[in-house]
Amino acid sequence: MVIKGLIITLRPAIISDREKIFKWLTQSDVTSSMMGPPNYSDHPIPTWEEFKNDYRETFFNDSGNGKGRNFIILADETEVGTIGYDGVDRRKSIAELDIWIKENQYCGRGYGTDALNALTTCLFKEYGIANFIIRPSVRNKRAVRAYFKAGFTIMHLSREEQIKQFGRGDYTDTVTLIKRMNTEQGAAPDRYSARAS
Repeated sequence: MVIKGLIITLRPAIISDREKIFKWLTQSDVTSSMMGPPNYSDHPIPTWEEFKNDYRETFFNDSGNGKGRNFIILADETEVGTIGYDGVDRRKSIAELDIWIKENQYCGRGYGTDALNALTTCLFKEYGIANFIIRPSVRNKRAVRAYFKAGFTIMHLSREEQIKQFGRGDYTDTVTLIKRMNTEQGAAPDRYSARAS
């Protein structure tokens, strides 16, 4: 399904997108703000094989719908990044999100915030998922600000509590942020829509 935001569109990623999404993560001018030395020696840049193990083929075909899926973020038909969800727990009505913008020139324009709002609204409406977490490094201040703009708040958990509930995380200073949807949020935005494609 294609998801429309206010300023972006989310197109379901397909398997031929996987390599370029990997390059956006590992070989762009924003990579150093997320991983690798000198700032993130605790989170090395993954190899292609490690990336494929994390981002399985199901993330790039319809079998991942409702379980874990990646999307390409489009702004005026230009590919500007990727967003996805995984770790769906229907019993707890929760999923984990991941997002990155492909180049610095596309950062700070509201694309990430709009993509997060569009995806969370769609997943709430389509699958009833009401809680979304995202787990950046505290050092990534730009990303954390964007998550706040999209309605995420910090879960004040000790490191031990975070690990117990959500696993280790990618960083030594991983912070867990959560966005809780409610019926008003899920029902109100006709501005966000999804259609099969």
